[in-house]
Amino acid sequence: MNIRNFVLSFYDNAADGIHIQRLEKPREAKEFHTHVYFQIYYIKKGSLTHFVEDYSSKLSAGDMFIIPPGVVHRIEDDEGISFYSLSFMPEIIEEMSHTASFAANFLHRIEKETCIRPKITLPPKEVLRIETLVEQIYDEFQNKALAGGEIVKMYTALLISLFARIYYDLSNELPIPQSKDKNHLMLYCIDYIKLNYFKSLSIEDMLRLSALSRSDFCVRFREITGYSFLQYLNICRIKKACEHIKNGEKITSIYSFCGYDDFSTFYRNFVKVTGVSPAQYREANKK
Repeated sequence: MNIRNFVLSFYDNAADGIHIQRLEKPREAKEFHTHVYFQIYYIKKGSLTHFVEDYSSKLSAGDMFIIPPGVVHRIEDDEGISFYSLSFMPEIIEEMSHTASFAANFLHRIEKETCIRPKITLPPKEVLRIETLVEQIYDEFQNKALAGGEIVKMYTALLISLFARIYYDLSNELPIPQSKDKNHLMLYCIDYIKLNYFKSLSIEDMLRLSALSRSDFCVRFREITGYSFLQYLNICRIKKACEHIKNGEKITSIYSFCGYDDFSTFYRNFVKVTGVSPAQYREANKK
């Protein structure tokens, strides 16, 4: 498969690392491709299907998605589609980090995710706010008025902040792949753990998702990851805890964000995974 990698200069009117357009007929995006920039779609009316590697979802008015650089995806449009496509270079993150750290941290996070959700459905109360903001970005970009570029970046940072809040608030569910291949289903379970580490997950949840017997699941899981289900879950949780500690958050307040019901269990698993206590880890990673 010849996968094209788009650069922002593909758009003649791209400016200052940002581009936005309103489309009714997608062209190049119908084939699997990647790009060197982030891309956000907002569906104004109609519907389209978004394919991200092995997953797909149908988007309609009020739905969005975000794709970081290097992720293979494509879309199929239906009749009557109208949507906005906002693209911006990763360098914008550094600018945002000074005034919109929440948005910048979100972009850094999804750059590292192995499973990108093909669809985010906005809560009804947020649709008008998001749509208005997207249209303001589009109008400023098109008008090229005095200070327009600066305003576009400010509005873009606000849009990403709002989108990030919705992204975090929504349930981290992935569409179950339509496949009976056992290894494919196992990879789905692994991705599910990575996205849902903060929930009260059990091996019974994994058995329901994979439709495998306990013995079959356990053998396959260890073959793929090198760990048991519980070991892998704790590694995912502690990795996230390490990120919280590096960001300066209080050690005694982060355990609940990482899926633990009490501090003692969190502490015990932190030492088991990292070899040091949370306080020692914080001291060793002071900036």
